[in-house]
Amino acid sequence: MGGGGGFDPISLIGNMIFGSILGPLGQQATRASQSEAQDAEAALQAAEARRRADRKKEEAALLAKARQAERATKTGQAAAESLGGAVPTTEESQLKARLGQ
Repeated sequence: MGGGGGFDPISLIGNMIFGSILGPLGQQATRASQSEAQDAEAALQAAEARRRADRKKEEAALLAKARQAERATKTGQAAAESLGGAVPTTEESQLKARLGQ
C-alpha cells in the first residue's frame, strides 16, 4: 500500500551524474558566447572611432585648403592694389573678352 510522496531516486541520480558533467560545459559555453559578444561590441566601437577620426582628418584637410585659397586670394588682391589699382578679376577679363572689348 504504498505511500505517496517522497523523491524519485532515478531523477536524483541522473541530475547528480549529468548535472555535474553538463554544468561546467554549459558555463563554459555561456562564458564563450559572452566573450564573443563583448569582442564584437569592442570591434564595432573601434570601427566607429576610426570613422570619426577619418572624418575629422578630412574636414581638417578641407578647412586647411580653404584657408590656403583664401590667403592666396587676399595676397593677390593686396599685390594688385599695391601696383596702383585693382586688377580685373578672371571673370571680368573673360566677360570683356567675350564682348570684344
